[in-house]
Amino acid sequence: MQTQERDVPKLSPLEDRWLPPVEAARYLGVEVGTLSKWRLSGKGPIYSAGLGRDPRYQLSDLLAYMASKMASNTREARTIRREHKAFEGQHYTMRRPKRAGRGRA
Repeated sequence: MQTQERDVPKLSPLEDRWLPPVEAARYLGVEVGTLSKWRLSGKGPIYSAGLGRDPRYQLSDLLAYMASKMASNTREARTIRREHKAFEGQHYTMRRPKRAGRGRA
């Protein structure tokens, strides 16, 4: 089941600013390295490559990217993660990882 496109909030021209990768990664809640990998694989939000080695992300594009990844249940969320190459090979679970040294003696 495919998720439906959500309405992306409209930003005024003053609000729709360009962000460097550090701010864009912070806004999306990912590491800067993850954003870089997404650029290399073509799976992340669109960006401006017109500034040479310094890409910029427009805030409205980040909002649209996040809206395209929304899910209404865990099955849809798993499907979205599976389709996203950046998450390939990673196991997802709702359980907390076990802590080292917490076994019974």
